Amino acid sequence: MSQGLIQGSMREAPLPDIIQLVSQGGKSGCFNVVEENKRTKIYLKDGRIIHAVSAAAEGLEAFYEVALWLDGSYSFEEGEVSVAPTIQKPNASILMEMGRRMDEWRVISQKISSVDLYPVSNLLPGETPAGVNPREAKLLELTTGYYTVLELSEVLQKPVLNVAKDLYGLAMAGHIALKGVRSGRKPAVELPAAPAPAPAPAPVPAAAGFPVAEDAPAPPPKVTLDPLMLAKLTAFTQRISQTSKTVLPFEHHEMINRLQGRSTQGIINGEGPEAVKQLALSISKAAVDAGVDAELVKTLNAQLKALFAK
Repeated sequence: MSQGLIQGSMREAPLPDIIQLVSQGGKSGCFNVVEENKRTKIYLKDGRIIHAVSAAAEGLEAFYEVALWLDGSYSFEEGEVSVAPTIQKPNASILMEMGRRMDEWRVISQKISSVDLYPVSNLLPGETPAGVNPREAKLLELTTGYYTVLELSEVLQKPVLNVAKDLYGLAMAGHIALKGVRSGRKPAVELPAAPAPAPAPAPVPAAAGFPVAEDAPAPPPKVTLDPLMLAKLTAFTQRISQTSKTVLPFEHHEMINRLQGRSTQGIINGEGPEAVKQLALSISKAAVDAGVDAELVKTLNAQLKALFAK
């Protein structure tokens, strides 16, 4: 393929418009679409889109992957095409669908800038978010900071754009945050999976907002922290402890001190901000386990959540 080259940026000229322009000329050739380390090839024969292939998929699935690559670039090389067709739909319908997905992703990306980010729940034990449907509630169980947006779509066996839309709603409501590094443990919850030779035992449900411990849980990722960060995180545990003591009766203060000491040791061991979050979760869970009045636990959760929102 060497008879001509068209190239550009997805930001400057949307790919659907360029494909439409090339197809109207009845050209044959291949679009190479790239964003960072991702690459997809889209083949045209006599102006008709006939095939697409990426590292993970082919056909329409591979074609629609690029709808999320708003910072991608493309080049078209004209020439003979000899690939087997995998796309049968007319250009107009698939280009319209790509444009729709790109428009949706432009909105979603204001909160979720990449499918490689790690969603983390902001909810505390016993907290039931208002206005969350069952599908979003199931998704919240998985947002422990272990899975990326893309990985969530894979374990749920749903299109990444659909998962991202649900996460966008949860982020707008303040129920989740997006992190750049893995920060939590793998959630032990029931997920859709391919049939196995023998059924696995069902996981034991956890209290709301808490991951279930696995038989052999992986240790949290170690984070290298400088002395200033260590001091800040330790000071944050003190704020959590003091706030908890203003809400809970005196007989629970020793429990708070014990959990704070465990959190401080976790920070020293390299667990980083995850140890601070776990302190708040542990105090709330311990209060529930100790039979503290539900309204008092609700007040505790609200004040702890306010600390993280500052």
